Amino acid sequence: MTHDVNRWHSSPHSRLRNSGDTVYRHQSRVVEWLTSLWPDAPRAAIDYAASHDEQEAQMGDIPSPEKAEWSEELRRLYEAREAEVRAQMGLPSCPPEWAAQVAFCDRLDAYLWATRHCPSALREEPWINLRDDLLRQAEGFGLGEVGL
Repeated sequence: MTHDVNRWHSSPHSRLRNSGDTVYRHQSRVVEWLTSLWPDAPRAAIDYAASHDEQEAQMGDIPSPEKAEWSEELRRLYEAREAEVRAQMGLPSCPPEWAAQVAFCDRLDAYLWATRHCPSALREEPWINLRDDLLRQAEGFGLGEVGL
């Protein structure tokens, strides 16, 4: 399990690298976001949110900005491998109709963590784009600005 795995280990910002966040705490916050924004979320989506990064214990963690640079084919292959590893580990899969909500909560948590622990990072391109994406998604979900 990845409970004590440090998040932000590859961040260029020392304040994020040393913020004390762990995968376990992050996954717990994603569940909190999911259930507070969508109280009707099904148990399968909640279970997935609670374990969505566990495969990193075997596969390692590749930062999102790096993955964003990948080709569509490489991204598809990586996601397929993640699904295989999750299945081998006995972890739940995400109900397809809830994948967007869980991904939103995952990214929202990252953005809000950075807001609290390294606000200077938010002036940089990846974070500016993330905020814009989150605002668009929140509007599409009918959520408003959700604290952004």
